[in-house]
Amino acid sequence: MTPPARLRRELNVIDAVAIFVGIILGSGVFVAPAQVIGAASTPLAAIGLWLAGATIAACGAFTYAECGARLPANGGFYVYYREVYGEPLAFVGGWSATFVTYPASTAAIALLGAQYGGVILPSLADKTRWVATVAVLATGALNWAGVRTGATAQRILTAFKVLTVLGVCGAALFARPAEVVAAAPPPASLAVLLTAMVSVLWSYDGWSDVTLITGELERPERNLARAVGIGVVTLFIVYVLVQLSVMALLPPAVAAASPRVLADAVQAALGTGAASLLAAIVCVSTFGSVNGIVLTASRLGHAMSADGVIPPWFAQLSPRRHTPSRTIAVMVACTTVYIWASDFRGLLEFFGQTIWLFYGLTAVSALLLRRRGRVHGFRALWFAPWIVVATALAMSIGLAIANPQRFFIGVALVSAALPAYLIWRLVKQRLA
Repeated sequence: MTPPARLRRELNVIDAVAIFVGIILGSGVFVAPAQVIGAASTPLAAIGLWLAGATIAACGAFTYAECGARLPANGGFYVYYREVYGEPLAFVGGWSATFVTYPASTAAIALLGAQYGGVILPSLADKTRWVATVAVLATGALNWAGVRTGATAQRILTAFKVLTVLGVCGAALFARPAEVVAAAPPPASLAVLLTAMVSVLWSYDGWSDVTLITGELERPERNLARAVGIGVVTLFIVYVLVQLSVMALLPPAVAAASPRVLADAVQAALGTGAASLLAAIVCVSTFGSVNGIVLTASRLGHAMSADGVIPPWFAQLSPRRHTPSRTIAVMVACTTVYIWASDFRGLLEFFGQTIWLFYGLTAVSALLLRRRGRVHGFRALWFAPWIVVATALAMSIGLAIANPQRFFIGVALVSAALPAYLIWRLVKQRLA
């Protein structure tokens, strides 16, 4: 049998930064400031919450970057699991991510963008699922057309949303109504603080995805860590400026209760006409996140197929464009199924039940790889994996206590990948 073709190292550090920031800077920035205001009575306290989130995200991202530098191949956590835990657990993680968690989270983001599309064109308000489906198909086409096509689109989308979010906030601050600044903050509690921290971590979520394209990144032992560092700093600056803008434009009690806090803040300063402008920014932001996830997550199935743990059909590349066209098609198809099967909130809650389990397992992988002393070009600070392990335990226990039924359903669905692995092993043995 002809060995599967390898993807080329066509991506540089700028592409990696665009992918990293573009995936993460999506829906969180438009809603999380409300929860932060509910927990933080002063701008300094609000900055502290975002700094805590950035620190955890940086620890996680640098932990993944260290693993990527040690094992510089496409597939991200799947490659690390295979090396540390063996093929069965690697299969369970990779299968779940390819067919469950990545398509579910991508569908949730696409649905959110489609909902805001109805603000721009009211005729689309009752066609949310169709709009989301078209957006996912469009990102599939971009990434099918070529690695550079998808990466260039990601550069443009990421630059656009960073600049427009900052530009709108700056314009709103310049025109801000003075009477809203002096309002008293609402009282905070431990529960409110925890809720705000969960929202902040959600806003930083996605920091692991860039490692899925390690095998296509030039000099990954150096550029992966550089991209992560630049990306985390960029996100922190954007989130803090957005947070301070909201706190300056809305009374804290109003902001804390708002389901669309940034839109309300901009509207208070610039008038009702700004609603369509902000809706357009949300649409572009979510489209950029979807494009980045399709670009990276499609590499996971290709890596698994190249290893022989799923059928070799998935590892075939487009002969003309040299892209993993089949795994892109699978990613798009699975995402489309989730778009029509559930709604934004249901998909997001399901995604949150399992993702921290994978983050914790990857951090343990980094610790075990360190003990093996493998040659590498980058090493995170000694405590970074431990921060991720502690956060993963806290998040998983908290989610299990908050909703035991939903948590264990999520774990059961992920565990259902094990029978699929056993079936494929039997098929392989019969075909051999």
